[in-house]
Amino acid sequence: MVNHLHIDPFSGIAGDMFLGALVDLGVPLDQVRAALGKLPVERPYEITTRRVYRHGIGAIDLKVCLLGEPQAASDLSGHHQHQHDHQHEHAHEQTHQHHGHAHGDGHHHHHTGYREIMGMVEQLDTTDRGRARAERVVTRLAEAEARVHGKSLDDIHFHEVGAVDSIVDMLGSVVALELLDIETLSCGPLPLNRGFVRCDHGMMPVPAPATAYLMADMPTVGVDRVGELVTPTGAALAAGLCGRFGTAPPMTLGDTGYGAGDRDTPDLPNLLRLMLGKTGEPIGPIQPH
Repeated sequence: MVNHLHIDPFSGIAGDMFLGALVDLGVPLDQVRAALGKLPVERPYEITTRRVYRHGIGAIDLKVCLLGEPQAASDLSGHHQHQHDHQHEHAHEQTHQHHGHAHGDGHHHHHTGYREIMGMVEQLDTTDRGRARAERVVTRLAEAEARVHGKSLDDIHFHEVGAVDSIVDMLGSVVALELLDIETLSCGPLPLNRGFVRCDHGMMPVPAPATAYLMADMPTVGVDRVGELVTPTGAALAAGLCGRFGTAPPMTLGDTGYGAGDRDTPDLPNLLRLMLGKTGEPIGPIQPH
């Protein structure tokens, strides 16, 4: 029997919700902070958590906040009020800090390149399996952005604010998985909905183009909801970590954790559910495209 984690994205998935749900499962956040603390991230940040309730269900609301700047008041209208990748809407309208290439607005923006992030992965204080998982997640996200923008991986850069948030979400999540000794992962159908999200390039349909590429080969379920339910970072975590998509494997269920988005939506609880258990069914890692 192996330790298995099933992702239940009934209301979508984003990086901060995933990491928050892992903390809800008992991952010591201080150990995650320590593992990330030596990485050469361009800007200082802090990871904060609080317990919230969505439709009466307790969950962890986790945020990655840049230090030395006021937080944006409403980057999204729903799931997570963060400034990253395409800041999750989950019923929020986020302003996408789009990955991809430099702004043309005449202002200086620091961009963290794909190779720089891969250098951080090599330095990550976790297991060899954890670093291999982080490499897959980061590469899948960069490949999707490269395809959208018609660029090579070496030309893909993550804008300053979005880079810090996404790096912490992705690398912190793989550290947390290793702390729980998660051996295999699976993911339920991802919600496929409608609407638009604002990014540096203007309005984009959801799922955002990079997210749509990442969702290839994954089962989806159509939902009549407006706003971004699956962010690029969330999709990259699912694509890079899971060896099975669709129904959960036969498993002996243990604990359950919930990660929350910001908005308390009236129709469905704005949550990501992670279900931890043991399975004897072989589930291999997803093969890179």
